Amino acid sequence: MKILSAKSAVTVLLIALWLATLALNWPGHLSTDSVIQLLEGRIGHYETWHPPLMSWLLGISDSAIPGAGLFAALNITLLYASLLLLVRLHARISWLAFPVVLLCALTPQFLLYQGIVWKDVLFTDAIIAGFACMAFAAARWNQRARRFVFLAAAAILLSLAALTRQNGIIASLMAAPALAAVAYTQQHRLKPAFLQGLAFLVAILALTAVATITLGMRADHGKGRVDEIKMLQLYDFSGAVARDPSLPLSILHHGDPALEKVIRNYGATRFTPQRVDTLQSFAPLESIRAAAPAPLMMAQWRNLIASHLPLYLKTRSEIFRWVFLTPDIDRCVPFIVGLSGPAATLQALHAVPRYDARDSALENYAQAFVHTPVFSHASFAILGAIMFVILLLRQAPADIAIAFLLAAAAAFTLTFFVVSLACDYRYLYLIDIAAMLATFHVALKPRRLAGSLSFRR
Repeated sequence: MKILSAKSAVTVLLIALWLATLALNWPGHLSTDSVIQLLEGRIGHYETWHPPLMSWLLGISDSAIPGAGLFAALNITLLYASLLLLVRLHARISWLAFPVVLLCALTPQFLLYQGIVWKDVLFTDAIIAGFACMAFAAARWNQRARRFVFLAAAAILLSLAALTRQNGIIASLMAAPALAAVAYTQQHRLKPAFLQGLAFLVAILALTAVATITLGMRADHGKGRVDEIKMLQLYDFSGAVARDPSLPLSILHHGDPALEKVIRNYGATRFTPQRVDTLQSFAPLESIRAAAPAPLMMAQWRNLIASHLPLYLKTRSEIFRWVFLTPDIDRCVPFIVGLSGPAATLQALHAVPRYDARDSALENYAQAFVHTPVFSHASFAILGAIMFVILLLRQAPADIAIAFLLAAAAAFTLTFFVVSLACDYRYLYLIDIAAMLATFHVALKPRRLAGSLSFRR
């Protein structure tokens, strides 16, 4: 009787985990952001506070099956298809991959998060799938047709990621040097490798630009994006004045003294490094901020950075500490379950709040991990750094692609030093998933590292 191979066993396990995750989370978990974007997708008009792509995809999902079930299924499928693709890289794999992927799948980041209808989940899955396609193309470099198909798929997925989060493009663009590095290891010629990486970069940017223009025709012409930038600037002003009440805001003092006054009297006292909500919820501050000229606020923000850089960095460091280390994770929305949102939005969707027995069970399960290293970006950053070193030591073509995935996650994380408005755990979800996928990739062929070290000695 033929013994089941490790590759077959892991493949069967991944399919079973994919179906189980779908069943446990259908038809998805939705928060306020989710239901607003679902409504935008249904009516076909998008606010640019959130990138329009998410609303557009939710509209397509909703038109097929009302709600966000198909959208959640897309996310789950992207992640598990990526894992299956990595398995397909090898004729044989190690049995170590079986317990590794099982442990990953039992974390809330796999078991629950994949069913949450958040742009952060779509962004992460698109980045993961894009780099998995690059890894497959790298491993099949000499098969030109396959290489082209998987690089084309990677470009589409990475463009999708760039369209999903405003700062996500930094992670997508890391694929260009990744491809150049892979091409160089295959051809050992610098110029052609550079040109291939450049062409891949142009392809991602072109796809992103075309989609942005197309979706922008049904959006608010950037008003939401401008409002978001102004809110970020108000957050920075309030935080800086909270640290140094004597800080001069000379541009606002002359151009909009009412805004300067409200920042000093209310913004600074309401500022917290955990989230901007305390400012948004204060009506007088919000109304004056909304009316303030965007060029004026931009000029003051630039002046703050240029003339008071140490103060700006101290303020931003504390905000970043909260989003990366989540020192009090209960204040950083570790996850959500069920369906909730503004009453008017739910009424427009003909939906009702949901929190059933299955949601309760999922919440209890995830909550058990909240105050452990499993719910810690720092833990996964350390794991990712270890995997990064291992992948560089092994230097197989697919290893280079996955190493750059980890670099992309690090680059994306660093953007939050500048743009973070809250410490919500979901914002750096990519760190966790990238580290776990890289660990699974290494576990598929753990002996490759030993061979590499032996060769170097």
